[in-house]
Amino acid sequence: MKKLIIIPLASYFIICIFHPVYGQTTTNSSINGGMAFELKNDTLYSNTGLKFFIDQKLIIGNASGEAGYYRSITYKNAAIVPSIWGQDMRYENAIENHVNKKKSREKVKSAVLPGNYLTIKKIGLWKSSKPNFYLVSLSSDTDSYQCDLRLALLLKELLF
Repeated sequence: MKKLIIIPLASYFIICIFHPVYGQTTTNSSINGGMAFELKNDTLYSNTGLKFFIDQKLIIGNASGEAGYYRSITYKNAAIVPSIWGQDMRYENAIENHVNKKKSREKVKSAVLPGNYLTIKKIGLWKSSKPNFYLVSLSSDTDSYQCDLRLALLLKELLF
């Protein structure tokens, strides 16, 4: 009888110890890739001295994904899938897991051209995925996009 109780409990504790935990914070700061951000009012401050604000223009860099796709930028209608039970391990970053992935990527690939500008329209902390990230709404003259700002800067898909 004791073996019937001890074996499942031991298995459970071993799984808990070795399973990675993705904590979700409720603060407005995010530390990823050595870059930390803090949102104060409508301005996003970086620990590297960068400052992002509404109506600021950012330069579009080269796509870093396969087949010329942008990994950090999605089209406006691409709903990001929430990671209720932790990060989806099929995707390196939460923004890469979105509805209508192929359609959105094709739209971004055809409309977003390196060297052009995108304007910041809104900055917010995305709390529906783990880990949290800053989701920035961007617009060009004709379309709207959203991006994970930290990832875009690390991949050089957006330039300051």
